[in-house]
Amino acid sequence: MLLFVLGATGGTGRALVEQARQRGHRVTAFVRSPQKLGSFRDGVTVLQGDPRNVDELRAALPGHDAVVSALGPPGLGPTTLVGDCARSTVTAMQATGVRRLLVVGVAVLFEDDGILNAVARRTFLRNVARDSAEMERIVRASGLDWTIARPPRLTNGILTRAYGVADGRMPPAARLTISRADVADFLLDEVERSAHVRRIIGLASVKAVARRAS
Repeated sequence: MLLFVLGATGGTGRALVEQARQRGHRVTAFVRSPQKLGSFRDGVTVLQGDPRNVDELRAALPGHDAVVSALGPPGLGPTTLVGDCARSTVTAMQATGVRRLLVVGVAVLFEDDGILNAVARRTFLRNVARDSAEMERIVRASGLDWTIARPPRLTNGILTRAYGVADGRMPPAARLTISRADVADFLLDEVERSAHVRRIIGLASVKAVARRAS
């Protein structure tokens, strides 16, 4: 498949590009600062562009099988970056006929997942939650074939595949973390299998190996 990756200079995006290449996919990494990306081996094309710019996205998207966004907020302060990028991406996809969209949200948006999430949404993660919620609203209203992954705190750990996934909630026996490599693994599995189209999926490392619990 030919994948269009946003956020490839971040930790999750880098893992996504490398794993996609290892699985035999071709990748277009659409980035604002190519110098931050370094070099990848065969199968990766790097395009410079702004994911908030609809015209640049519209010119780059034709011919791709799916868009995978690993974009995240730049920090904990006020931001509209993720929502703005979602808006431009959806508009460009609708214009070019590319239908498959996978994005990374945040687990803190699960409202029935305990007091810690509720406190975080109202305090130190309030800006992240607000921007991610706007991104999800845009994606869900797009009419595209979308999947939203909601991981908890991301780590730089290795690929373990020892994570759980669940539809509309966090998986049973979930930890409060997951490695970026495992998030990338889930996204690529979903690209290949389309098992969770138009669903919001919680995923996290699990205390006992129970991958694909749902």
